[in-house]
Amino acid sequence: MVTPLTPDEIGNADFDDLGLIDIPDIPDPDAAPSVPPSPFLTGSREGTPPPPEAPPEPDEPPAHARKHRRRIIPETQPGEKTKLPPRVIAGIRRDITAKVSVPLEISGTIWAARDPLCGGVFLAQRPAVADALTDIIMESPDLIAFFTGPAGAFMRYLNLAGALWPVFEMIAAHHVYHSVETPVPGHREMPAPPARAA
Repeated sequence: MVTPLTPDEIGNADFDDLGLIDIPDIPDPDAAPSVPPSPFLTGSREGTPPPPEAPPEPDEPPAHARKHRRRIIPETQPGEKTKLPPRVIAGIRRDITAKVSVPLEISGTIWAARDPLCGGVFLAQRPAVADALTDIIMESPDLIAFFTGPAGAFMRYLNLAGALWPVFEMIAAHHVYHSVETPVPGHREMPAPPARAA
């Protein structure tokens, strides 16, 4: 076991002064590790200047600024006209919404008369349903022409539905609700038996 010398032992000790002792450099543990230079970067490349950079290629001009810009349209058959979505003003949209609402309101009122619970919910949702159907109709030029065209195709179909409605009502009453019975030709009702005395 090694113990340090006391001050008395240091003063009485006989030893030779060795002077300064060379201690090898101890690397700093916190320093970043040094990387030795690559042999490929030394030698002939040291004196050569870096190669000149090529000028950057210019960006392609935007499509709308080109002189010979080609318009992209859907493929069509020869002689066929391309149907683009028409511009629809607010008045036409209101007209289509009103026309869609007519059959919805009529059918909802009849439904509510027979079933107030379900029919009442349908009548309450009728404006939202009409708006959603109008959004779908706005996507098609053919449907817009059907509802707003000069021939009035929608009104003709609405008149046809109104003429056929009594037929649908009778079919539903006879075959679904069974509230109407078919009369038998030449059938005579049997007389009711006389009431018995108590």
